[in-house]
Amino acid sequence: MDEIQEEKTNNANGTMRQAGNPEEQAWTDKGNAAAQRGDFESAVEAFEQAVSISPDDARARYNLALAQQYQGDSELAVAGYRRAIDLDPQLIDAYSNLGNLYGELGLNEDSLETFQQALDVNPENDELYLSVGDAYRTQNLYQDAIQAYRQALILNPGNNSAVDNLLDVRERVNDQMRRHMEQERRIDENPSDASRYAELASLYLDMRRYDEALSIANQMLALEPASRTGYDMLASVYEQMGERDQAAEAYTRIVELSPDDADAWEHLGTWRALQGNSSDAIDAYNRSLELDAGRISARFSLAETYLEAERYEEAMSAYQTLVQQVEELSGDDLAAAYAGLADTYNSLGRYDDAIATSKTLLEQFEDDPEGYYQLATAYDALERYDEAIDNYQNAIDSDPLNADYYNDLADTFREMKRYDEAIEAAQQAIAMDPSLIVAYETLAQIYDEMGQPEEAAVAREQANALNLVTE
Repeated sequence: MDEIQEEKTNNANGTMRQAGNPEEQAWTDKGNAAAQRGDFESAVEAFEQAVSISPDDARARYNLALAQQYQGDSELAVAGYRRAIDLDPQLIDAYSNLGNLYGELGLNEDSLETFQQALDVNPENDELYLSVGDAYRTQNLYQDAIQAYRQALILNPGNNSAVDNLLDVRERVNDQMRRHMEQERRIDENPSDASRYAELASLYLDMRRYDEALSIANQMLALEPASRTGYDMLASVYEQMGERDQAAEAYTRIVELSPDDADAWEHLGTWRALQGNSSDAIDAYNRSLELDAGRISARFSLAETYLEAERYEEAMSAYQTLVQQVEELSGDDLAAAYAGLADTYNSLGRYDDAIATSKTLLEQFEDDPEGYYQLATAYDALERYDEAIDNYQNAIDSDPLNADYYNDLADTFREMKRYDEAIEAAQQAIAMDPSLIVAYETLAQIYDEMGQPEEAAVAREQANALNLVTE
């Protein structure tokens, strides 16, 4: 398998693992043989049989995920690796492959977190430190990358990749320093020109040096207190930091200085919504649209905020307006508008309308996961459980990384008293998102109905612990 690994992918680590159950072993052997031939479709089918025989065997899950990765089904592989790790937190190869796949999918923070979790399990693994360094480097966190590469070399001085990547990061840091000195020189030439400070602050943002960027933004405000230039920079810094209150306050000042700036009003709406201040967010979005009725992004945000605020009639009207703007919407936007409208109909209890809207969405955008999900939600509410299950599974097939889909499927299996399948779906939801409180609650309810109070108590304790952290 190692030779195939070299040819097929740079990111799949490890070999197919052997099974314990004889029947499972027979399918594992078939899967390994198919993989050696390069027939990954047959390998996936064989490993799926092994998983069905031993669903709690982490090795079987790992084998299936690895075959899916070789086949190019990255999202299915991610779901499989997460479940394997959930079953066996010591499975280092699963962490490595998962971290690399997250990187391929552009989920850099998830990639870094996965490698760091692996280091908690195996802190003496130089290849993991190499991967951590690469993840930091991708996010321009160069000082952290340097420390990770150094640790890799402490553990293994012969790690040539760590040597090369450390040199690369050093050159990037040097380039940043050259740019930094050039900007400082330009400011020295004319210290009263606030625009020159903006370029330096932007450089600090690239370097993730937020304190320095904030200091420069405040210097700009001191130079030109009546200008919005400093507030624009302040807003950029707080946005990148994810500081909701400060970003909202910065945009409040910006719209006071430039009350006709539709883009600034939309940004203010975004940060008010993130603060949980739906009323002010709605006002800001509406103001943005008054100034520029063609802002599709603001119209979407307004509809979403109405829906989140449970102002369903207004959400319905907003989504209906979007659906009617067919010529102005891209394909993805039109699909999102139909999905939002179906979601609103479900929230209103208008399940037939939700079904009709979801089917319209799926007719135009085949295999859209939200179309299947909203269709499943409507069938679920109507107690048409078989149809609900089919569509939840279709949604998962289209988007295997969505933990909510697994949780709702688990709840529907519970309604039908198909408890083994319910447990599997709930555990997959937790594997995909360990912070999803409702999944632990679903699992506890399933165990309660199965007459397993101890297991239910464990799941409920986990939900309560997460609730405390959230609060």
